[in-house]
Amino acid sequence: MTYDVVALVRQPPDVRGLVDAMVRAGADLKVRGGGDGAVIQLCDARGRPLLGIEAAQRVEAAGEVERLLGAETAARMPDPCWWVEARAADTDADTVALAHRFADGLVDRLGGTVWSGGAGLHGRPVEGHGTVTPAPPAKPVNGHPAIDAMTVKAAVAVQDRPVVPLTTWLADAVVACERSGRGLQVRTAAESRVTLPLRALLNRSEARWVVEEPDGGGHYDGFSGVPLVWDDTAGYVIAADAATAGPSRTFLDAPPDPGSQLLVDLRLLHPAAADLVIGGAVETIGTALTGTGPAGWGVSEPALSAWNPVTVTELCRRRAPQATLSVFAGPGGSTRGFVGTHRVSRVTSGVKETITAAIGYRDGEEPPIGALQDLARGFADRGSLLTMTVQRVAGRPDLTYTPHWYGIPTPVGIAVGGRGVAEIGLSAALAAPVEGHTLGRENAPSVWYPLGDGTEPDASARFAALMAHLSPEGSPRAG
Repeated sequence: MTYDVVALVRQPPDVRGLVDAMVRAGADLKVRGGGDGAVIQLCDARGRPLLGIEAAQRVEAAGEVERLLGAETAARMPDPCWWVEARAADTDADTVALAHRFADGLVDRLGGTVWSGGAGLHGRPVEGHGTVTPAPPAKPVNGHPAIDAMTVKAAVAVQDRPVVPLTTWLADAVVACERSGRGLQVRTAAESRVTLPLRALLNRSEARWVVEEPDGGGHYDGFSGVPLVWDDTAGYVIAADAATAGPSRTFLDAPPDPGSQLLVDLRLLHPAAADLVIGGAVETIGTALTGTGPAGWGVSEPALSAWNPVTVTELCRRRAPQATLSVFAGPGGSTRGFVGTHRVSRVTSGVKETITAAIGYRDGEEPPIGALQDLARGFADRGSLLTMTVQRVAGRPDLTYTPHWYGIPTPVGIAVGGRGVAEIGLSAALAAPVEGHTLGRENAPSVWYPLGDGTEPDASARFAALMAHLSPEGSPRAG
């Protein structure tokens, strides 16, 4: 298991400040680079990495500190602020102390405050820094700062944080797993919450969210609740008696902080052009459904850079023809939660933009369902709409996720863009079992199919009938 600390400092860390903090951490440690220069590692005499230090990031989206580190830490953060994250390779007392000496050294020189992880994984105590469980009995990954154990088919990252985001460490671990043909498994405490970007990554077939029972008596899948056991080849796998044992009782407990979330999945296609600017659709979703656009973005979490579509576009151009995945987040604080992922890829027919956004609502609050048709109309008018699917699900208004059963999402509506309607045929599209409303350009109309406010018990059945009508494969043929 690794151990995380974040130094939030008042001044940008210069070379002298970093060197002094590293010397304070351990004057006899060796220094080497990693992660293409983005990470500094402090190693022991045998070359074993003990502490990984990420490059400092300017905090331009202050809400990210509260979203990921908590309100108490946010109240202590300096202004201006730089985020320096360090990860200790183990949770033994000496390595944890090393991490704190480094962070404290930065703060003593530059001003600010220190945050440290510890959500409470059960097991042996570690000198006042929470409790942890030893890593699974497997071969350690060679030097990767995020991975605690590795098998032939899986790499396991043990995260002991109250809120577990898609950090740079984990994003890099995903790439390493893809190169080696392994699936990433992230293990957390039952008290931990994961962010939407990490949840989306772990919900893929080759990944897994592993949750430790509060009593330390076993593990379960964070999405389904099925019991998991350790396998020396495949990592955590479904227990042989899962069908008879049923889901974890912890998973079935009523989740805390009831509320609801509106989930928007939008796909757009733009003509490839020199003056194309990507990201305006993210702003449009935020403004229509929350009253404001995103405050920050980044290629991982925290999304600390001030939101700027021009900067987002420049990154996508530099990375083309490879796809670019980024994270965006709303302003934070008392403002309505708004978090999502943004993927831009170059395809034969142009530039494809895929947005997954979530908006949080407290118990008793109602999402602006009436704004959805106009939202779809705006994209249809521009001629860029492929599909827009909207669902509603029970969940925390802060858009983090606990490993409990929240129910399945209920369809609210779906829009099919002009390309998809042309393939289906307008007459057939309007003859669907759900009444459709035409939108956009007369010569290439789109269709919006409303399914309700996300509370109707028959919405899922009507959605299934609609999908069967629009496409035998079960999804709109939108190009």
